[in-house]
Amino acid sequence: MSTMADKFEELGVIPVVVLNDAKDALPLAKALYEGGLPCAEVTFRTAAA
Repeated sequence: MSTMADKFEELGVIPVVVLNDAKDALPLAKALYEGGLPCAEVTFRTAAA
């Protein structure tokens, strides 16, 4: 069984996401997933957080 760390290493890159509007979250998640990036680091530094 692989761990989350194994998956992160396999990906090679983890996108960092900063959203200014919560409505953008789902389309962005879909685009990342379809582009082969099934995970992202979400920052909570905006009013939309």
